[in-house]
Amino acid sequence: MNKELLLEKYIKVAVKKALKEQEEQQRKAEKAMYMVYRFPGLKKVMEDLMSPAFGRYVNGINIIAPKPTTFKVDLVNGQDFSIKYLGKGNFSTKIAGKKYNPINLSELERASQAIADILELNYAPAEGKEQGGAEPETPGTSAAELGPDLAAAGAAETTPPAETPAAPEEETPPAEA
Repeated sequence: MNKELLLEKYIKVAVKKALKEQEEQQRKAEKAMYMVYRFPGLKKVMEDLMSPAFGRYVNGINIIAPKPTTFKVDLVNGQDFSIKYLGKGNFSTKIAGKKYNPINLSELERASQAIADILELNYAPAEGKEQGGAEPETPGTSAAELGPDLAAAGAAETTPPAETPAAPEEETPPAEA
C-alpha cells in the first residue's frame, strides 16, 4: 500500500470518527435539554440566570426531587447548581451553597454572578481538545485508535521505532530523624 492510499484511508476513517462523535454530542445535547422543553418556566429561569445561549454551558438537567420539584443543572466544567420550583411559576436557586430568589432583581444578578464564578472555577474542556483536534495527528501514531483495518494497513507500511532501555531508578534511603 503506498502512502497516498494510506493517507486517503486515514482521512476517511478520521472523518467517520469525527462525524460519529458529533452525532453523539448532538444526542447528549438533546437529552440534556429535554427537561427545559418539558418545563417551560425552567427555560425562562435559565435564560434569566445565564443567557438565551445557556445550552453551551450546560451538560445536563436532571430532576433530583419530586416535591418540591428540584432540578440539578450540570455545567460543562463539572460544577453544578440546583433550581427548585416553588409553585405558580416561581423558582429558587441554590448556587455554591447559597440560596437566591430570582424574582428579586438584585438576587437574580447575584445568582448570575455566582454561576459565572463557578464556571470560572474549572475551565471547560476546549472543543478541539475533546475531539483530539488540538494537535495534528500523524497516521503512524493514531492508526490503532481509528480502527483495526487502518492499524493493519499502517503496520504494513511503518516499522516501530527502536526502544531505548530505561535506566533503573535509584532509591534513596529514608532519612532518620
